[in-house]
Amino acid sequence: MRGLLWGLSKSGVNLQIMRWSKWRHGLLPLNRMQNGRLGVVQRIEGVRSKSPAGAWLVLPEIIYGNRALRVIDHARWRKMRVAAIFHDAIPLSHPDLTRPDAVERHPEFMRALCRTDLVIAVSDSAAEQFRAFAQRNGQRLPPLSVCRLPGELVGEKRCAAKDVNFFGPVRLLCVSTLDPRKNHKTLLEAFELACAAISSPAELHLVGDRYEDAELIVDLVKRAAARNRSVTWHGRATDDQLSEFYRDCDFTVYPSLVEGFGLPIVESLWNRRPCICANFGEMAEIAKDGGCLTCDVRDPLQLSEAMVALATQPALRKKLINEIERREPRTWIDYAVEICEKLRKAS
Repeated sequence: MRGLLWGLSKSGVNLQIMRWSKWRHGLLPLNRMQNGRLGVVQRIEGVRSKSPAGAWLVLPEIIYGNRALRVIDHARWRKMRVAAIFHDAIPLSHPDLTRPDAVERHPEFMRALCRTDLVIAVSDSAAEQFRAFAQRNGQRLPPLSVCRLPGELVGEKRCAAKDVNFFGPVRLLCVSTLDPRKNHKTLLEAFELACAAISSPAELHLVGDRYEDAELIVDLVKRAAARNRSVTWHGRATDDQLSEFYRDCDFTVYPSLVEGFGLPIVESLWNRRPCICANFGEMAEIAKDGGCLTCDVRDPLQLSEAMVALATQPALRKKLINEIERREPRTWIDYAVEICEKLRKAS
């Protein structure tokens, strides 16, 4: 959400960031301090909170409980149009990899989105998941569009490509929450195999917060770090810190099993770092345009072989870097402008 708000604020859009007040049963504008926490400066010219008729209310994130319906109904009462950005249906398709409360509440959220005027999915895969849900459950299917997320880190410059002829340890970076579907167990097993096959030192840096109800993953990572000093879990990182991690690494590994989009892959490519990722699902869709080394990330041996290949073959890494340079970079301003264009057309 921060990236979208930043892009909107920089692209000259008439914008007002609102919050739902359960005490007033309505939408209220954020105050200056709340806006400051989001790092955006609002530009409000034509649309005010007291006269929003014809304006768009955009729901950028998941809203669980009956709040989504209340927000949509309130917007309708104020004669606003409603659009929602849809990320994925993973709690429905992979309940075994998702926390129980999300499995229980996600269908209600998706049913609420069926009452909007426009759903903007983050990928073709996410759009197909939403379409299938609506048809399977006899729900109204609103106009459905796709707008892919950018990999730009908000306010951070794009990293320069790293020289493949280097001295010192090979640094691998994995940016991911400690979440069952992110496949950390296989990642750690593969890294152990790779370390045994690489003559030079290798480091695995894990960046990401813990996922709710996933303490087993946290314990797994902590034990691996205690056993192998080459494994470091850094926890949650700011955009500044994340940019530094990308600058320091040689390539990234993102062994996720299922994604609505796969943002860490495009973040890696934005920062000119090759990425190892899955050869299936939405990850393969991102990878097909270059810059990625794909494999079956469910197999520790295949994943370790990909790590060894990028760690020991400078020509392969250089090839992937050249592919990254040929890809069209995409910013949050580009994304915001495309979102606004889709709203304009839907009007």
